[in-house]
Amino acid sequence: MNRTLGGKSRQAFTLTELLVTISIIAALAALLLPALSAAKGYSRSVSCRNHLHQLGLAMKMYVDDHASAFPYYLGPAGPSYGDAVGVDHTGQPDGLIYWSTKLFPYYPIHWTDSKFHCPGYRGTNTGPYNRGSIDRLGSYAYNIWGCNGVGRKFVTNSLGIGPVVFWGVSPVTERQLASPSQMLAVSESRWLRSGWISVGPHWAVEGGPGGDDSLSCGNLTMGVFDPARHGKNYNVLLCDGHVSSLSPFAFYNPTNSAAFWNYDHQPHQELW
Repeated sequence: MNRTLGGKSRQAFTLTELLVTISIIAALAALLLPALSAAKGYSRSVSCRNHLHQLGLAMKMYVDDHASAFPYYLGPAGPSYGDAVGVDHTGQPDGLIYWSTKLFPYYPIHWTDSKFHCPGYRGTNTGPYNRGSIDRLGSYAYNIWGCNGVGRKFVTNSLGIGPVVFWGVSPVTERQLASPSQMLAVSESRWLRSGWISVGPHWAVEGGPGGDDSLSCGNLTMGVFDPARHGKNYNVLLCDGHVSSLSPFAFYNPTNSAAFWNYDHQPHQELW
């Protein structure tokens, strides 16, 4: 169809041409969306890795200031740095604080601050208090257990880096680490179902969906994975301070990763 505008003739779009153009644009958009989604996921992963890197720097400074010992998962308070101390099962303060609060002088961000967590995490953040029937939830977790407390046996002599103070066991020191570059310190947490979930003979968690803030090897039935935070992998902080990525299905499978959980770098299959 020819139309005249200002003395000049131009060819207008036919309906067929318009539909073809729209189809091409839709096809291009469909091709671009996965790439944009991947880019967004990569951006979240980079931000998450940076958070873990900052935690690694803070932990190194803490260790240097405390005779090479890693912080207890739950230990003596000292200055609480503005975060609440733990409470026992009756709701009374027990004077204990979590590992993240111990790092506050070196990394002054509270546990419930979004900057402390992976930007792709959409679960519950609770804490940093409540020892007893309700534990903390969040996107990062501390290697308290190693391979203990997750299989048919439970041993209070934790193979992780930071036990609970009332177990009567001292925190692990850098000198005890057989392989610091292959020892897990902090990682993204496993996603827990809502409701009550047993995580050991004396512990349970409610208030999900959220992430368990203490790490343990194996026991795949305890929770479910949430690998969609930024792609298919979880980010992990190793004891030497570097950050890496692992598939959660390999990460929580002791057949593949058991030695990485334990400070002596042995799998301890007797505890699976």
